[in-house]
Amino acid sequence: MKSSVIFSILILILEPVAAKSIYKVTCESPDSCPESVVGLNYDGKSVCTGVLVADDIVATNLHCIPEDIRQNETSCKGRITVTFPASRSRDEEYGDCEQIKWVSPALKDTALTPDWAFFKLSKKAPRLSAPINTSGISDGEVLTLYKIDPTDKGTGILRKVSCPAVQNSLANPFFTGVKSPIIAMVPCETMKGNSGSPLMTPNLEVKGLLNSMGTAADVNLKKAPFYHVSFGSNFACINIPGIASSASPHPDCGKANISSDIREASANLISRFTDPLMKSFNADVNTELDKLHAQSKFVILWDVDQKNRPFDGVQTKVSEVSFKPECINFKKDKMRTQQGRLQNGTVTYNLEYLEWGMEIHLDNGGRPRADLVSKKAQSTLQFSPAQMTSGQPVTFKHGHQSYTLQFCEDIRKK
Repeated sequence: MKSSVIFSILILILEPVAAKSIYKVTCESPDSCPESVVGLNYDGKSVCTGVLVADDIVATNLHCIPEDIRQNETSCKGRITVTFPASRSRDEEYGDCEQIKWVSPALKDTALTPDWAFFKLSKKAPRLSAPINTSGISDGEVLTLYKIDPTDKGTGILRKVSCPAVQNSLANPFFTGVKSPIIAMVPCETMKGNSGSPLMTPNLEVKGLLNSMGTAADVNLKKAPFYHVSFGSNFACINIPGIASSASPHPDCGKANISSDIREASANLISRFTDPLMKSFNADVNTELDKLHAQSKFVILWDVDQKNRPFDGVQTKVSEVSFKPECINFKKDKMRTQQGRLQNGTVTYNLEYLEWGMEIHLDNGGRPRADLVSKKAQSTLQFSPAQMTSGQPVTFKHGHQSYTLQFCEDIRKK
């Protein structure tokens, strides 16, 4: 099992299965069963899915390859077998792995990293291969996922599902463009044993491979609305002579991400939505600050009391601003001249203003949206003018709170 900051990721290997080298696979719909999709069994105990992309080349996930042979030009004889399921026009057929040809970088502690491998069969397969499409995956593009679901009897059923790709989602903050190395599909329900399933166009071109999955229970953002998330490796990153060549690949195509990368990418994604609002946010707060100064006759200067919280999916308000009195805006010497002239008593100012905040909301795909929100506030400011003639700190009551304030000139001297 892999994990990440956002998800406890489940890689989609099924382990263990019946200890046998042949993985029996049938098509749920024999009339529309693609010839290129294969069931994969390695070391007689674990199963995945793969796809034939050339006469004798199968693509699958790197984590579906035994750890000791995850290297280019390494023999896989006797370690991996593939099953081509029967269809209306084809009988069930089998193939043996000859050599691991090309693999992605070593896997890290997260599924949000490239995860692919290509291996050569011992002989050409009597099936039509599926061409690779390296044009990339667009936001909202609906991909056809051909996956083999293992059964409790040790067999597999090839099924077809449709999954929409979702960019700029906290489910996968790295998926921000058509050539991003790792994509997210929401909703896309998959299961163990689906690893390596091809992500196809309607005309059966392969745009990527399924890597892993996450569910609502795995989301550290607690009540975030996205669910049944699946991740995939984008073949826009593939550049293998004779197999696929991507023009202008993404600069992160060879990067294996770690947990700290995910935290940074998530923060950057949220900032893309909050930063454009900050100028307006600050202007709105300053407007209310000016109102408070005017309503309190500039007897005191006010300060902003801002509380910032990390977004956790439950507490949507990430920034909240209120106001508090800061200091007495009179000269102490001037106030002393008023001794005896100011009667003991209480002065009250009625205050009306807005308290501002910034909220983040997620849609069903986990995409953030930032909003500025305000609420009306009413309060009173009360104090005794006579106390200010002493030149000592004075108690002010603002709403239900009391503040002991110094003169502003004393604060500036410090």
